[in-house]
Amino acid sequence: MKFICILITILLSFSSIQAQNQDFDENFTYGSYFTPEPSPYFLSGNWSLLSNSPNSVSRSCCAFVEIGGVPYLYQFGGGNSTTELRRVARLNLSNNTWQNNYSVMPYAVSSGTAIAVNGGAEIYVFGGNSPNGLGKTLKYNVVSNTWETKADMLTKITDALVVKHSETNIIIIGGGDGFFGQNALKTNKVQIYNTVSNTYSYSTDYPIQCAMHGGGLYRDSIITAGGYTTGGVSVSNCYKGVINPMNMSITWSPITNYPAGPITRMASYVAVKGTGVGVMFTGGAVGGSIPTAATHFWNFCTQSWQPGLPDNTQARSNYKATGRGYDMVYTTGGYTTNTNSNRTEYLSFTHIEGPCMNMVGINGNNNTIPHSFELKQNYPNPFNPQTLIGFSLPKGTNVRIIVSDVSGKQVSELANSFYVSGNHAVNFNASELSSGIYFYTLITNEFTETRKMLLVK
Repeated sequence: MKFICILITILLSFSSIQAQNQDFDENFTYGSYFTPEPSPYFLSGNWSLLSNSPNSVSRSCCAFVEIGGVPYLYQFGGGNSTTELRRVARLNLSNNTWQNNYSVMPYAVSSGTAIAVNGGAEIYVFGGNSPNGLGKTLKYNVVSNTWETKADMLTKITDALVVKHSETNIIIIGGGDGFFGQNALKTNKVQIYNTVSNTYSYSTDYPIQCAMHGGGLYRDSIITAGGYTTGGVSVSNCYKGVINPMNMSITWSPITNYPAGPITRMASYVAVKGTGVGVMFTGGAVGGSIPTAATHFWNFCTQSWQPGLPDNTQARSNYKATGRGYDMVYTTGGYTTNTNSNRTEYLSFTHIEGPCMNMVGINGNNNTIPHSFELKQNYPNPFNPQTLIGFSLPKGTNVRIIVSDVSGKQVSELANSFYVSGNHAVNFNASELSSGIYFYTLITNEFTETRKMLLVK
């Protein structure tokens, strides 16, 4: 009898270990799916293939940058061995040629996220690898090809949804230890990383403990979808988060569930084209187990799931997306049926239509399209240490907003991306600056204006 008890204990322990899988859930989560209702607004795009990555890896991440006018797609980590998990490759998009082993990260990263900042001059990689290397923040200098290890996360995780709110604030939502299984780590903590002070702080908790979810951010609005939660269950839950830029708190509310049902580790990215804006989700593992090629789109303007995008070229999960501007999205790597993938492709949007009257958050559009460009006086002014800078655009355009001191030295870049027509605002946090007069400048292809503000501490 004692021998039988010991044997049962060993078998149970072995079963628990087997359930800890990095690439797919051995226990399928059942759920319902639906086809989004037809929309009066047109949505279309096309997937195109690029050269396969030299690395067939699951759980890598990627970022797009330009160096001297040459566009590159960087691929970071993923795989199983230490060599794979620290490896960096890059694709020269001008000649469609990969350069493997281009750099080596200081830590192994599985299911991380790469975020480009400072106009693509730097890339932050957030995540790590279980058990002892979770919660890493790695800063990559694109020009010098060098790495710097920054502060660890307060809650040490990988496999989170990571989005850039500004050049200063990066938001890390949920996350886990990178494994499937009932005992795998998941958290509902939302962490804010400040790139200037190299510090982390907590924001409002996510509604559920969750890892392996997708999503995107536009201005002050976050859309999240799917993921893996308590008890080893995939979910179809979707949420909208509205950021208060004054204190970086987030108000979460549920939205319509994901059309494909419970799903994990899809690639996702924000897309803007013409009068429309939304978040694209592609691939993923339905029920945590079955790879899909389906592509879905949450339209910010209609606040609903919108049909119209084609499937990608290979059903797979366990990969990330990045963007060239807002109307071209790249993906590489992943996990397809029983094997890793080196597939590299991009989705080019041809139409995203929508009224954009339902945008939420202080940086969203209102119902009136301005007749002219305008840079507004910041409020409050004088301020300490935060203030809002408003501006109006009569049409969609690339926008850059910089802050300079009295000597003309640039001290901050508040915006450098495409904005749709409408009234917008960005938050400026001067906590790292000394009292004095500063100048902020709005720069577009057709308009430039500078105003003065006063920081009093």
